[in-house]
Amino acid sequence: MAEKYLPVPVWNSSTAHWEAVDFRHGQRIVGWPAGFDPATLPVPEYSEGDRVQFVRDETCAREGVVRRVFLRGGVYGPVEGQEKAIQRWYLDPENITYIVTARGHDHTIKSWNILGRFVSLERISRVFPLSE
Repeated sequence: MAEKYLPVPVWNSSTAHWEAVDFRHGQRIVGWPAGFDPATLPVPEYSEGDRVQFVRDETCAREGVVRRVFLRGGVYGPVEGQEKAIQRWYLDPENITYIVTARGHDHTIKSWNILGRFVSLERISRVFPLSE
């Protein structure tokens, strides 16, 4: 019986698009499933390098830096068809997962646990000059 596997969509911040990655074989970039248009994938709200505030365990907010953004992929059930797995895993924006590094530890965070993005004073001053 052939293994049913979908590559993991990983967001490439420098090109602003998703790449299909096969984590079974050394994290290689591979082709998308036949007939699938990657333009239908949701666009993440945050990308690599964004400084965000998030809630991990409902007790307190932490801040960290987004290191990786991806959607679910991998082996899907023997009775489930590829189209159904793509619909469930790839096309729902709530399935976007962020790896956020805070205090030297990586945390797997969903978008609903991110409270917002930090913007540096320097970045704000370029848009809205500081007045004295």
